[in-house]
Parts: sequence; C-alpha cells; structure tokens
Amino acid sequence: MLGELIKIVSERMSGKEVTSEEEIKRIALRSMLQYFGVKSAGYDYNQLLDRIVESLCDEPVSIHSLHYSDEIEIGGMKFRHIHTCKPTKESLELAYDELEKSLSFLNSLNVMKEVTDNFFKGYVTEDGLIKLYTHEKFKYGVYYSIIDDVGEDIEIHKDVAKNFDGEYVVVVPTERELAPFLRFFARHSEDVKMAGFKIWVVDPNKKSIDPFIGYPKDFRLIGRFKNPKLATIVNSLWRIKVENLD
Repeated sequence: MLGELIKIVSERMSGKEVTSEEEIKRIALRSMLQYFGVKSAGYDYNQLLDRIVESLCDEPVSIHSLHYSDEIEIGGMKFRHIHTCKPTKESLELAYDELEKSLSFLNSLNVMKEVTDNFFKGYVTEDGLIKLYTHEKFKYGVYYSIIDDVGEDIEIHKDVAKNFDGEYVVVVPTERELAPFLRFFARHSEDVKMAGFKIWVVDPNKKSIDPFIGYPKDFRLIGRFKNPKLATIVNSLWRIKVENLD
C-alpha cells in the first residue's frame, strides 16, 4: 500500500525539480483520496502522510519514490530539490508559489475542521481523510482541499460521490481573489451538479462557511451558513464572461 501511494505521489510530482515538504503533504493527501476513494471515510491518514514525506525527503522506501534529498533555504522558506539538479530561478519561483498555496491550505485545515464541526453540531463525528458526520437518516462525508486542486481532481471526486452512501461535500478555503472560483464554476459546475456532490467555502479568518455549489438535504443546516442564498446567487454567474480568467 505505501509503495503504491508513493508511486502515485511521485507520478503527480514528475518533472518537479524543486518542491517543499508542505507541497508534498498537499499532494499526498490528494493521492490518498485517489488511492482509497470512498474508503477514505474515517481513515486515519496522519502516520501514512508522515511516511510518504519521509520517503520523498529522507530515505526512499520504494524504487518508485522520487528523492528530494537536498535542502535549500531562501528568505526563511525551506525547499527540497533532487540532488542531481541545480535549482533554477524558474523552478524556485514555481516551488515558492506551490509552497505558499500549500502553507495556506495546511495552516487553515484545523480551522476548516473546527468550522465544519460547529456547522454539524449535534451530529456524530468520525475523523478521517474524509470526515464523517451522521445524524438520524443523514450522513455527510467531508473532504478538505483547495478549489484549484478540486478542479484537477474532478474525476476522483465524481467517483467518490458516486460510491459514497450519503452526501459528499468538498470544503475549500477562501482565496485572495474570486477568479479561481469563477474559473472552476465555468469549467466544472455541471460536473459537480451531475455527480451530486457539494462544494462549500470556509473563511478561515471569520470562521464562517457558505455554499458554493449545492445545499444539504438536512434543511435544518441551511440556516447555519453565513450567507445561505450564496449558491443560488453563484449559479447565475454562468453568464459572466470568463475567457480572461486563465
């Protein structure tokens, strides 16, 4: 299992000469969802996550593992690079962008979990890669990501939604700009609706949650959104011209 997961992570990172432990963690979490699928529900992933990072950064445990053996620090930021490669300005800039994105996500992860715990107050909770919330006839599986990654992994999320015996929700944090959400909506909103899963957005600073695509079937939860009508409003944005958002 570990070897197969490391292979998936390494394939996702193929061509990356410079990275960071934070980016590896983010990609590993996505790779675990790809590997486990609906079995991610309630799965304790922390130990496995650490072993994947160790394999790619310290001592490879698989012949399929990339090995970012060397560390370089720039402006207080730590990067990892493959021993045989000399980091270029371009590769460092790309790695820095991914590090920022990954740090923001990882730093907001506990807050997002706190917000969803409060949102599903009264539900029985089971932690995991997909966090479970159950109450009476309702069951929700919540996976945490960022909106751009959801777009890249859309087929994986569609498969999880198809096989999950409840309502599948992907929770993402707010972004500095609206563009990533408009871009996602233009490209993938119909896929999300057809697959029947939901995407909700947490503001880590305000500790609030809003619907982006889709509402819960437990209507008692709708009033717990900060802006309950937001998904309905966003649905009208398909008329917006998005050709300049790439």
